[in-house]
Amino acid sequence: MQPLNIKLYDLARAKLHLNDTDAMDFVSSIHELQDHRFENLVTKEYLDQKLFGITEKINKLENSISEFKADNLKWMFIFWVGQMSVTIAVVMMLIKK
Repeated sequence: MQPLNIKLYDLARAKLHLNDTDAMDFVSSIHELQDHRFENLVTKEYLDQKLFGITEKINKLENSISEFKADNLKWMFIFWVGQMSVTIAVVMMLIKK
């Protein structure tokens, strides 16, 4: 056992009032947790990959918004032209009477 583990073992026995096997299991489980503490860290490569995916989605969203704007502007222009022609036709009919 390493010196740090021996101190932890002694503390577990003295302060937690554990027997020998329970104190040894306690120290072993803490040691296992310490070994696995770096497994779930985020790496730079993982962040780069996620960031690239997000930027792709943002680009697609920007493209769809610009397409929507262009399509919306086209239909607004068609509606305005239609309304203007109806207004002109009604005014022309009123003038001829």
